[in-house]
Amino acid sequence: MNSKELGNGAQNYVAVSNRILEIAVQRGTEAGIKAAMEYLEESKTSQQKGRYDRRLRNTRLLLKNYRVFKSHAQGAVYKATQAKEKAVDILDGLDEFSFDDGLYVESIKKSQQRTIIILKHIEEMLRYYQIDCEQSHKDEEMRRYRIIMDYYIQDDKKSAEEIAEKEHIERRTVYKDINIALKPLSALIFGIDSMKLY
Repeated sequence: MNSKELGNGAQNYVAVSNRILEIAVQRGTEAGIKAAMEYLEESKTSQQKGRYDRRLRNTRLLLKNYRVFKSHAQGAVYKATQAKEKAVDILDGLDEFSFDDGLYVESIKKSQQRTIIILKHIEEMLRYYQIDCEQSHKDEEMRRYRIIMDYYIQDDKKSAEEIAEKEHIERRTVYKDINIALKPLSALIFGIDSMKLY
């Protein structure tokens, strides 16, 4: 073998090696991009789920403490029509922080004006929920509305046992209906961000 043939072979070896290296880098880059995209998508889905779960939990807290808020607001000097803030803005602000249940409730009670805004918003969304239940023409939807009202809203709070007896259902059905009703109520109270979109 002469040096010219060896030189061409070495050049071919270098060219093939470079091409293999380019292909390996390209495939590695593609795999890295794909993995990053999958991670970002999983992260986005996880964030959406977390936000949905928080909104559902916060809806339950708002309803659970409705009577407390109402009592707190009765001595308010301000009227909801005087308020400059919107209910959704207040609720969004609360959602930005991770509160334990007590702090979440206290943050709403902190301002009577804010409490009145939230109460009016909850009452309006309950009215829309009632209309939706009525228009469904389904007995179980109207039952869920009545259960929410008896358990959380009416001045004369009823226990799950009392509601079960009144509605002629099992006690566990009361809790099941509450959980089902919380989903559309959460969407009404918090808006589109509360819907499960993933």
